[in-house]
Amino acid sequence: MVSWLVRRVILLAIGINIKSVSFSYSLNKNILKSVSLKVRPGEAVALVGDSGVGKTTLLELIAGFIPVESGRINFFQKEGEKRSTFDESQLAKKNLGFVFQDFYLIEHLNAVQNIILPGVISEKLTVDILEARALSIMEGLGIGSLFDKYPVTMSGGEKQRVCIARAFFNSPLLILADEPTGSLDSKNTQVVIDLLLNTAKKKGTTLIVATHSKYVSERMDRTINLHSDGSLKCNTLDEEDSF
Repeated sequence: MVSWLVRRVILLAIGINIKSVSFSYSLNKNILKSVSLKVRPGEAVALVGDSGVGKTTLLELIAGFIPVESGRINFFQKEGEKRSTFDESQLAKKNLGFVFQDFYLIEHLNAVQNIILPGVISEKLTVDILEARALSIMEGLGIGSLFDKYPVTMSGGEKQRVCIARAFFNSPLLILADEPTGSLDSKNTQVVIDLLLNTAKKKGTTLIVATHSKYVSERMDRTINLHSDGSLKCNTLDEEDSF
């Protein structure tokens, strides 16, 4: 059984410090150009901009899916005056949840089997226990009826909610979501974003959402605008909130 002290440390949210990060897929075009950004622990941030400006690339750099070419990305956790710092290579160990734009569900696994994958990999629990946890999350998302359905039988909106359930399965410290409502109608967009935000705030999870939706961006604590020249514009942190 996990002690209260260990559990408290596990549940600490992650802050992010991005400093002068640049990235290009070719020599002729910078996707991101000397991007610097700070995200507070527990903050909900919208990442907006036209298609192709680098929103997905920035999320993948934060997650450590692709290497940083120049600059640095550091993460930290704080408890009172104590602070621990680590880089993107260690982020997976700190429990990251990622909602992909293209779903990335395994076609030969049903919904609950896809959702429990993070737990199968990281936890020594029986499948019955993992599936019970998954069902609770699914019912909260209104997709309990999809429990044993396969991706081929689901709509785009249903697939996305299964992906969101999978991202939250291990109670992550950081959620990165790439267009999580892109396949949803306006009603389901509100339901899913309300769930994302309410769950993140309740657990103290840091949330970064790449989105084209005005509704989604307006619900976040702060909006970051990525521009076609690879630069970004965002609300600056107050001096007392800097870290």
